[in-house]
Amino acid sequence: MLGDVVRKYVESDEQIYTPSISFMEIKTKFIHEGKEYLEYLNLIEERSTIINIDKNIALEAATVKSSNGLPSIDALVYACAKKVKTKLLTGDAHFEKISDVEFLKN
Repeated sequence: MLGDVVRKYVESDEQIYTPSISFMEIKTKFIHEGKEYLEYLNLIEERSTIINIDKNIALEAATVKSSNGLPSIDALVYACAKKVKTKLLTGDAHFEKISDVEFLKN
């Protein structure tokens, strides 16, 4: 399951960054699935360095969105990864043709 793949990263010693906007996406997904989200969000917050969206990230996201056609939130997430010079880990198909992305698979 994808949760097991994510757990591998969360339980490792690797530095993890989470864009603040990802909390909205995660909570929305859990609500739609009828699942409790608070414990999961707390774990992410404890284990991650949270990247807040600032003007520079927003401007980079505009460039990414324009050049790659990503939806706005995805462009913001990608711009956050670029800010901290790390690979983006995702299962989102919108990122299939984007560089510096590692796809999480079941």
